[in-house]
Amino acid sequence: MVNAEDYALRIRQATPVGLVVINYELIAAFLNGAVNAEDNDIFAECVEKAKNGLSQLIGGLNFEITMAHELYDIYFYIYEILIRAFFRCDRAAVKEALSLIETLHEGFIVAASQETAGNASLPHLPHVPQVYAGLTYGSDGLSEYVKQDDSRGFQA
Repeated sequence: MVNAEDYALRIRQATPVGLVVINYELIAAFLNGAVNAEDNDIFAECVEKAKNGLSQLIGGLNFEITMAHELYDIYFYIYEILIRAFFRCDRAAVKEALSLIETLHEGFIVAASQETAGNASLPHLPHVPQVYAGLTYGSDGLSEYVKQDDSRGFQA
């Protein structure tokens, strides 16, 4: 399954495109879990979590951008596949959805690398808190320190 701790640091320091990439990775992990599930309850749980991740992608679309309309159609198609797979416990349908997610994931990896390359001169993005690892050690190992910035988020 998915270990949330593995993604925590990446999510905290991700750009918007990087968050989409991570979301694809999580959806793919849940779909792989469904394909490999030996129990129908675990299958259903994995498909449901993948649908939730897909809902996040749909909710994050900016429809002022033309590509968002095309992505919406693809996401909706994948969502329909997952609904059918859920009710029929159809692993072949899950594999089809996984294939589509992996293709989209590859495209967004390229977009994320271009975004990173475009911001290479910036040592730290202003909207992302800086995370320092290795500066402090707790009783159970390495601790992370997040430098908080008052300019992040909304101001009233």
